[in-house]
Amino acid sequence: MDDPQFWKLALAVVAPACFYFGFRNWRLARLIDDTPLSRIRSAAQGYVELAGTAQRIDGQPILAPLTRLPCVWWQFRIEHRTGVGRNRHWASVNQGSSVAPFRLEDETGACLVNPAGADVRPGSTITWRGSAPWPVPPGEGHRFTSLDGEDYRYTEHRIDEQVYVNVIGEFRTVGGVEATDVTGEVMRLLSDWKQDQQALLRRFDADQNGILGQAEWERARALARAQIEQRPPAPPKPAANVLVQPRDNRPYLVAASDLKRLARRSRWAAGALLAGFLAAVGVLAFLVFGPG
Repeated sequence: MDDPQFWKLALAVVAPACFYFGFRNWRLARLIDDTPLSRIRSAAQGYVELAGTAQRIDGQPILAPLTRLPCVWWQFRIEHRTGVGRNRHWASVNQGSSVAPFRLEDETGACLVNPAGADVRPGSTITWRGSAPWPVPPGEGHRFTSLDGEDYRYTEHRIDEQVYVNVIGEFRTVGGVEATDVTGEVMRLLSDWKQDQQALLRRFDADQNGILGQAEWERARALARAQIEQRPPAPPKPAANVLVQPRDNRPYLVAASDLKRLARRSRWAAGALLAGFLAAVGVLAFLVFGPG
C-alpha cells in the first residue's frame, strides 16, 4: 500500500479511535482508584463501590441460555461463518444479555444489583463451535470441542453463583414506610362516588334541587376525608437496597475480577493507546504538511 491517500484516511480513523479508547481506559482506572469501598450496611445513598458474593434471589435459578449452567448473570453471542475465500468472516446472528437482578452479600448485609446498563466484566467465558444455529447443551451428546470446519461459533459469558463481585454504581434504598396521600385518596373516593350521580344526590343534596352546592360539596369532602382517615393503614412495603445505573451518567461497573488489577491493566492500555494516538497524529501531520 504505497498510496498516500490510503494512509491519510487510515490514520484519520486510527487516531481518534486510539484517543477515545485511551481516554475510556484512563477514566476507568481513575474511577476505580477514586471510589472507596463501602460496606453494604453503612453505605451512603449515592455513588459507591460495594463488594461481596453474587447470589441468586430466592426462587428459580437463572440458567445461562447456551450451556444451561446456573449463574446470576449471562451474555451470549452466536456467529455464523459466511463468505468464501479471503472474504470469509464471522457474522453475529443471535445475541442477548441478562437483565434480571441478583443479590450481592457481604459480612454486613445484602443488596440487589440491577445489571441493566452496566459495563459487566464477567468471571467465566467459554467459546466453542458447532454446526447448528443453536448449540446442544452439555450432557445431551455434545461436548465443547468441535472441528474447525463447523460454521457456527458460540460465546457465553457468565457471572457464576458465589463468585466475588465488585460493583461501582448508584446505591438507593427503595420501599419502606411511606406517608399516606390522604388528599389523593379523598379525591379518588369522591371520583368513585360521582360514578353514581343518583346515589350522590340522595346522600348530599340537602335542599333536593338536583345540584350539589358549595356547602353540600364541602360536606361530601369532609365525609370522604373522615372515611379515609378511619381506614387502617396499609402495611408498609419492606425497604430494599439496590445498585443501579447512575442517573447522572457516571460509569456503572459490575466486575467479577480484582478491581486493582483491572485498574492497572486499564492504565497500561490507556498509556499505549494515547501513545498510538500521538504517533498517528504525528505521521498524519507529516503526510499532510511534509515535503512533497
